[in-house]
Amino acid sequence: MKKTALIIVVLAGHALGEILAADSSDSKRVLSLGISAQPAPATSTEPIPADANTLAFTFAGPGSKDFSLTAPSKSWFDLANLDWILALSDGTPTNVQVLVYMKDWDYLWYQQLLPGYASPGETNRYRIDLSPSSVKWEPRGHHAAWNARALMEPREFGIRVFLDGVGAVTGTLGNVSASGKPADATPPTIRDVRPAAQQVACYEKFEVVFDLPDRYANPFDPEEVSVTAVIETPDGKTVTVDGFNTRDYYRTVSPTGEDIVPQGVPHWTIRYSPTRVGVHHYSLRVHDSRGDATWGPGVFVAKPPVQPGFVRVSQTDPRYFEFDNGHSFFPIGHNIRSPSDVRLNTQFPYAKRWIDGTAAYARHFTTMRQHGENLAEIWTASWSLGLEWSPQWQGYHGLGQYNLMHAWELDRILDEADRNGIYLNLVIHNHGKFSMIVDSEWATNPFNRAAGGYLDSPDAFFTDPRAQKAFRQLMRYMIARWGYSTRVFAWELWSELDITGSQKGFYRTEACVNWHRFATDAIRKMDPNRHLITTHFSSDYSSQNKDITSLPGITHVSVDAYHKDDRVLKITDILSATAQFNNPHGKPVMVTEFGGASTAQGLAHLENSLHAGLWASTCIPLAGAPLFWWWGLIEEENYYPKFLAVSRFMKGEDRRDRTVLPCNPELSLPGNPNIQVQSYSLKNGTRALGWIYDVSEFNKAPSETHPAISNLVVRLDGMSNGHYRVEFWDTSRGILSQRQDADVKEGRLSVTAPVFSRDLAFKVRKR
Repeated sequence: MKKTALIIVVLAGHALGEILAADSSDSKRVLSLGISAQPAPATSTEPIPADANTLAFTFAGPGSKDFSLTAPSKSWFDLANLDWILALSDGTPTNVQVLVYMKDWDYLWYQQLLPGYASPGETNRYRIDLSPSSVKWEPRGHHAAWNARALMEPREFGIRVFLDGVGAVTGTLGNVSASGKPADATPPTIRDVRPAAQQVACYEKFEVVFDLPDRYANPFDPEEVSVTAVIETPDGKTVTVDGFNTRDYYRTVSPTGEDIVPQGVPHWTIRYSPTRVGVHHYSLRVHDSRGDATWGPGVFVAKPPVQPGFVRVSQTDPRYFEFDNGHSFFPIGHNIRSPSDVRLNTQFPYAKRWIDGTAAYARHFTTMRQHGENLAEIWTASWSLGLEWSPQWQGYHGLGQYNLMHAWELDRILDEADRNGIYLNLVIHNHGKFSMIVDSEWATNPFNRAAGGYLDSPDAFFTDPRAQKAFRQLMRYMIARWGYSTRVFAWELWSELDITGSQKGFYRTEACVNWHRFATDAIRKMDPNRHLITTHFSSDYSSQNKDITSLPGITHVSVDAYHKDDRVLKITDILSATAQFNNPHGKPVMVTEFGGASTAQGLAHLENSLHAGLWASTCIPLAGAPLFWWWGLIEEENYYPKFLAVSRFMKGEDRRDRTVLPCNPELSLPGNPNIQVQSYSLKNGTRALGWIYDVSEFNKAPSETHPAISNLVVRLDGMSNGHYRVEFWDTSRGILSQRQDADVKEGRLSVTAPVFSRDLAFKVRKR
């Protein structure tokens, strides 16, 4: 096969030209670019006439003159060399120098100071190497090394002529041309394979880093390059995991913010979490259009596990969760959607707040661990941790090209989660991306045809084959990068699915149901660790679409519990109704947002609601405690002790038992008929959990004094006869306030509670 040469000619004062000739013969392809003495974009799609090809200039030193170069969109990636001529007039100083500079699509600056000085009265010819192997490009303001993708749609590309001294500089610059990369038909090679360790514990990260040829315009597209690892487990089975492209960064944090800077060259990584003890063998495989490559086998050893494994739906009681090792998992945590929240400043503007970066998660997770929390929800949104969005935002490059800085940040978040025992409900898409109803971001969504995409409405995202392919590619990358981690509690496909689309009710259409069937099937095929998968509905359980939540691929239900009722205890009504609505369908249900109305309520209401919601959930058959939305208030108002109290109460409790059901204890207060005491309780014949509360006291401010309640008699019917241990707990501190023994005769347990104010909790267990 004959090779085709590519020559690019730059014409003065204009932008993009036309391809004058292109075929598979020996004829040359000539592509006109633009050169301008004024700042100009490095890429353009506007045609230019072919006239002049030089620019005359003059300037006084000390000073400089910049010449901006413009190429067709994405064409810089295909260039190998850049050539031009500089002619200086006689009498020009002899110490004129030339600098070439480029600002890539992430605004990273690279430059080359060309050696020597330009000679006056002569034709000075220059050539620079644009290939990824060039070592002459110097990074400034960062530590990323020159690489092929630095030339993907650069923001600026220019030539600077400068004089560091006194004098007049006059001359012309022109005959700018660029040659294309030579054809590369060689198969890929796998180089410099670097396993991070030779031994890891089961359920922990085994990681291998390696290099491939630096020649892929889109390393995230498996049709351009596909990287996999095949792992043989000690029992002779094989597991295939995808590899991913990434690069390293480092972060500096100061009181005024944080700065994340890239370093080194992009590379390839495989991550895997072994689940069996023993010797594992692995091999690497790469496929691209030029051929295939393999490496291996490598060997690593999996040691006995320290961690309990991945979170699953309980096999014994599908209302709840459990780990691979069989231990129960009861999530207690709160929402930390992103480091900062605009709504917090809107609803509670009394505090001056700095905008946090993702380094704040280390602070949040540390404090959560100290207070017994184990779950947080995080979104991959356009403004935080998203991978795919419009290139008007720094770090994003449109469809199919992923934000590697955000990916690196999520790596660090998972590391912090691992250090602190926190599991993450990871949201793939927030509603605003594909909504024209609420919080709409559709105008800047890269899928939007008006923003350069191919969809005419957000509804089409759910049906267009190209969009489905894009989702599959996105999840392939996310699973390759984070699917190893037991700290990923679940892939949440959507937050507030019911307010996506072009009009209300779209989420109830067959198209939306079918999309969830497609998405869950696609994830199941790619995720070797079979993480939980959910999708989320706003407002409350009445917004659910059972056609979606009943799909086999949806492992559990996620829903809000917001309300506008001034009654604090409205939250407990909603939590109870959420469980009643979902328990018959045989899947766990999680409330992943609550806290008054969606636009908040007063501080007193929210604090009381948080307390009531947490404690009610211990005695309602929900899969975990509800996740409070207003994470800024938890920190600023120090609501953390409320989580600690509940976690102490739930420590060691395992509610997985289909016979443990809601019940209504008989509560009586002899001599206190005006006090209205109610409870939420769970029991079977041998055990019970309960939360008892004075209804009227929950509409008071938390700082108000609550009257003492004494002589409360608690009776439970339907208990097995025998000896029982009864514990009463102080809910404000999460400590045992009284322990007593009691006997059950004729199926009735009757005990008198200690003196308490506002509320208390109890445990009953047969001895």
